[in-house]
Amino acid sequence: MKILHLSESGLPDWRIEKAALTGYEDGKNEVFFCGYGTRNYKRDFQVFSRIYEIKWTDKAMRGFPFYQDMVKKQIKKIINEIKPDIIHAHNIFAAKVISDFDIPFVFDNHEFWKIFSKVRLEKDIRSSNNIKYQRNPIRKILRNMLLNYSANLWVKWEADIIRKHPTITVSDTIADELKKIGNTNNVFVVPNFPMQFEIKDIQIPEKQKEISLIYAGADKIGGKNPTFRDFGGLAEVIDKKDVCKMTFIGVQGPDTNNIRYTGFIPRTNMFNEMTKHSIGLIPWKKHWAHKYLNPNKYAEYAHTGLFVMCTSSLETISTTLKDHCITFEDYEDLVTKIEYFKNNIEEMYNKRIKIYKFARENLLWERYHKNILDAYRICT
Repeated sequence: MKILHLSESGLPDWRIEKAALTGYEDGKNEVFFCGYGTRNYKRDFQVFSRIYEIKWTDKAMRGFPFYQDMVKKQIKKIINEIKPDIIHAHNIFAAKVISDFDIPFVFDNHEFWKIFSKVRLEKDIRSSNNIKYQRNPIRKILRNMLLNYSANLWVKWEADIIRKHPTITVSDTIADELKKIGNTNNVFVVPNFPMQFEIKDIQIPEKQKEISLIYAGADKIGGKNPTFRDFGGLAEVIDKKDVCKMTFIGVQGPDTNNIRYTGFIPRTNMFNEMTKHSIGLIPWKKHWAHKYLNPNKYAEYAHTGLFVMCTSSLETISTTLKDHCITFEDYEDLVTKIEYFKNNIEEMYNKRIKIYKFARENLLWERYHKNILDAYRICT
C-alpha cells in the first residue's frame, strides 16, 4: 500500500516522521511526503521513498478558491505520479485540500482547531493593537474581520472533515470533543510520545546532591510567547528567590547566578541535558485552553528521569502522570514546593526512579501504532 503524507508545513516535523515510520514498519507500505519547505531536510535514516515540495500560500489556507486551486494542481500532479492508496493529511489545511480528491484519507489533527483557532485569533487580534494598525483604524478593522472569518472557517472545515473521515488526535480529552462534533467513533488517540529508539540509551537516574530545574521548548510564535504558553517572569522569580539552579533549553537569554540558557540544541543533546537535572517544569500561566493541551515535553521529561511539575490547569498532564506529577497554582506556590524537595532529596530521587520506569511502560509512541493502522484500515 502506498501512503502519501501531506502537510502545509515541511520537514523536519517529528510527528509526521513518526507516523511515516509507523506505516513503513508495518512492513506492507511505501511512504511518501509532500509539503512546503523540505529542501534542507536530512535524517540519519530514510523512511520516505520520495519527498515532494509544493508551495502553499496564506490565502490558500484562508480558503480563497483561486489560491487553493493552485495548491490542488500541484498535489494532483504528484498524486498522478505516485497513485497513493491513502493520504495521511496532517492538519486542517492539507485535509481540506485533499477532501476534494476522490482518494481515501486520514485526518491527523495536530491541533484542535475549534480551540486553536480561538487561541490564534486571541494572539492575532492582540497584535492588531500595535502602532502600525493604530495609525490606520480602517486597516485594523479589515484585518480583524479577516482573522475572525478565517478562525470560523477553520472550525467549520474541522467539523466537516471529522464527520466523514477517520481522525487522529493527541489526547483523550480532545478525542471526546471531536467525537461529539463529528457524531462519530472514528477518532483515534496518538499522543506525541517519544519512540523507543530515542530513549533506549537513557540510563536510570543518578542521585544528585542538589535539586535543579529544567524547562525545554522555544515556545515563541511570531517572536512572542502565545498566551497559553506564557512563562514570563519565571526566571526572575527563580533567580530572586535563590531557591535552586535552572536551565532553559531552546530559549535565549543572559545567564545569571541561578539561570542558564542553552538556546537551540539537537534532540539527542536535549535528552542528555535533561538527565543532569531533577525536575522538569511546564510553567505556563493558567489559560482557558490548557484543558485541551497535551504538550510532548512532559513525556520527554519522564523518560529522562525528571519529575514533572506543571500548572494545575494542564489537566491532561496530571491525569496521564497521576502520582508522578505535582501541580502548582502560581510561581509562589511553585517555589514553596521546590523548597520542600530541596530539603527532601531522597524523596525526590525515588520519584525520579518511579517516573522513569512509568514512562518506559506507558509513554511510548509504539503503544499507539495500532491506532494509526486502524485508522488506515477504516479508509480501505
